Amino acid sequence: LHARGRDSPWRNMQVMRRFYERFLCVRKLPVPVIAAINGPAVGAGLCLALACDVRVASPAAKMGVTFVGLGLHPGMGCTHFLPQTVGPQVAARMMLTGEMVGGAQALREGLVAALEDDPEQAAVALASRMAEQAPIAVRTCVRSLRMAQDAALDTALWREADAQAHCYAGPDYREGLRALTARPRQPAAFVQYEGCADEPPTHAWPG
Repeated sequence: LHARGRDSPWRNMQVMRRFYERFLCVRKLPVPVIAAINGPAVGAGLCLALACDVRVASPAAKMGVTFVGLGLHPGMGCTHFLPQTVGPQVAARMMLTGEMVGGAQALREGLVAALEDDPEQAAVALASRMAEQAPIAVRTCVRSLRMAQDAALDTALWREADAQAHCYAGPDYREGLRALTARPRQPAAFVQYEGCADEPPTHAWPG
């Protein structure tokens, strides 16, 4: 995280786009992918779960995309997959506030398909039910679903990588990191406010 703040925006954009690809390779698997969420799924962790075909969670699970609290634009396809999953309003609320949701709320808002006391066992059982079906039919259905879902995904990933690269270069990201690593934890004091008018800035960013 600190290394990204020291690199150039151009390099950061390329680095982040490659970083996304390492996690999103689950989209290339020719079989259904089921996420079992039995604890915190935060930031990149939830983004990985969103890239899966189905999500099963524990009632005690906590989920959230907390990028903005770190001074960072969401990445890893979050702005693409989350609105598809929960709808644009809920996605906007989650991304713009960085809120955490529990298992019951995640089920109610469509973030997960089911709540189970043992989500890993439930995911294996669901995968077994899928495996009992006609293999070619399942694989082609997975492909059809993902092709529809992935329309404009590449554009979204480049947009996220570019936005994150710009955030890495600003003071709010440094402040977010400082607050995150402070002991005891401290709230971040963000300063990068910008008006819409075509006026010169009235304050200088801290170095």
